[in-house]
Amino acid sequence: MDAGSRLAMHASSLRYLIKVAEFGSIRRAADALNVASSAVNRQILNIERDIGVSLFERTVKGVRPTAAGELMLQHARDTLGGYQRVVDEIACQAGDIRGGVRIIGIGSMIEFALPQVMVEVAKRYPGISFHIGDANPGDAVEGLKTQKYDIGIFFLDHRHRDFELLASVRTSIGAVMRADHPLAGRQHVTLTECAGHTVAMFSDRWVIMPLVEAEFQQTGAQFSPRVVTNSMTIMRAAIHNGLGIGFFTPVGFMDDIRAGKIAYVPLEARQLPASGIGLFLSRSALASPPVRVVADHLAEFFKRLQLELDGLRTGGRLEASRTSLPGAHAP
Repeated sequence: MDAGSRLAMHASSLRYLIKVAEFGSIRRAADALNVASSAVNRQILNIERDIGVSLFERTVKGVRPTAAGELMLQHARDTLGGYQRVVDEIACQAGDIRGGVRIIGIGSMIEFALPQVMVEVAKRYPGISFHIGDANPGDAVEGLKTQKYDIGIFFLDHRHRDFELLASVRTSIGAVMRADHPLAGRQHVTLTECAGHTVAMFSDRWVIMPLVEAEFQQTGAQFSPRVVTNSMTIMRAAIHNGLGIGFFTPVGFMDDIRAGKIAYVPLEARQLPASGIGLFLSRSALASPPVRVVADHLAEFFKRLQLELDGLRTGGRLEASRTSLPGAHAP
């Protein structure tokens, strides 16, 4: 076998390794790769034989990486990622920026920012493609840390020292409700006041729960959730249809706030944590030309978004502002 064939086989083995770890199943990985399960299994066994240790623990539910497997996965991602960066750099030198960009983030920003940014990028750089993941904050951080993604969008945290912060927006969690709700005209509301009305809650514990527990211990109030869900789509529909108050930053509801359909009312809570949202790159990963292009467009979007967030009046409406995002209109 010549050197070129060995290199191609090594690259295939690394791709197979990454897919098996991603799906936790050799069969599902093979389906995604459009190859036979036996071919994937054979490549994994060949690597294990070469290095003398198991890369995956086989269980009745599938496979999961061993400690050695995690090390090999990091090598696989670094190797294939480095190769792709070189290919992208060569294309860039030829005046043709192309390649894939992997983005993971919290749902509100993914839904609100990415459609606009993808359109902007596609007009100027038709050779750039997108792989986008919608995740809870913890999974978004992990996705960027393991370099499964190039760009992360999630809440600011001083512990994110492995990442380069490219841009951020300042915002805070408030009560989100229909514009005709009795509390919609208020300048601020307390959690106890919100407890006098039905609410919509996530089934997972979320950021304001420590504040809820602390305040309710003093006031004796208690939430009466009409809807409990882990789906942002269901949550949005519940708020739109007046089934309850939700507790979010305004980012994921900007279009409805502009249209006067939804009101955002800041919470009056002394210990309410800051809810800045950051645009991050991994410090350990060299950004390829397409990643830099998309990151720059997202950073510009963050700047425009901050100007519009600054225009939010108390009571949940947007000022008729010179700074609205493209396509925005004052209600």
